[in-house]
Amino acid sequence: MMKNRFHSRREFAKLVFAGVPALTALQGATLHAQSAPGSNRSRINGVQFGLQPFCYHDLVMTPDNRRTLINRLVQNGLGMVELHATWVEPRFAAGGVSADAARDKIRQWRLTTPPAFYQSIRKEFDDAGIAIFSYYVNVDDSYTDAEIDAVFKGAKILGAEGCVGSQGLRLTERLAAFPGKHGMFMGVHNHANLSDPDALNNEASFVKALSFSPHVKATLDTRHYTAANGDCLEFLARHHARISSVHLGDRKRNNGRSTPFGEGDAPIIPILRMIRDNQWPIVALLEFEHGTLRTGVEEVQLMFDYCKRAVA
Repeated sequence: MMKNRFHSRREFAKLVFAGVPALTALQGATLHAQSAPGSNRSRINGVQFGLQPFCYHDLVMTPDNRRTLINRLVQNGLGMVELHATWVEPRFAAGGVSADAARDKIRQWRLTTPPAFYQSIRKEFDDAGIAIFSYYVNVDDSYTDAEIDAVFKGAKILGAEGCVGSQGLRLTERLAAFPGKHGMFMGVHNHANLSDPDALNNEASFVKALSFSPHVKATLDTRHYTAANGDCLEFLARHHARISSVHLGDRKRNNGRSTPFGEGDAPIIPILRMIRDNQWPIVALLEFEHGTLRTGVEEVQLMFDYCKRAVA
């Protein structure tokens, strides 16, 4: 076990990052990091950055607000996104419509919506220079097999490489049969709930989920993994080949609060340097949940600038 080989995370990090200069004058550093010519504009020194757009807390995640989302991503200099299905799919719940009727309507919509609908949305993002890396949808037991296939088909037309969700182990085992049919992956996202045996919450639960299929990959949420007292660096070292992305955020250990970057216990800078120095194709999707008096755009920019300095 890694624990027997390295006495502490600090010692482990020293070995991983031997020869990497320390980051100095973090708050006052000038940003010189630039994307490689012809690459995604938020690929910085070998690390591909994107956004989990839940970060724009004031922006309701609906199709009507999709143009505003795109404009904000461009304003923040981001060229990749994990797109929630709620930015794409219509809402059928309304006054006088029962929950069952709304559920039937959205299922029928997924099964009958033509490719041109998704193609037009992809064009909106393409025209703005934004790649849709993954499609976030919380599949539950009410989804039929045909409906799950329709979700993957729509996501692929959007340009996504995979679908991501926060479902538990039992449902992940069922979903594992679908992504390979579409040449995609199924990302499993963790939370800090250690009391639920079905939840993705620690290394053992990730290992179990990854065993269901080679097309299942980890979406490692660094905030939740840290809050559950996991070691993100050890997880990356052992499982990097099966990690599609990290939801990069900061949080205190022992199920503590979310914090601005650099104020919690998540090793954000070592994570980014580990990805950079090993040239792993792991996408760093910025995400925050802490309270702030700044706008979402301002907070995202602070996060992104912090990360740029880390990999400069």
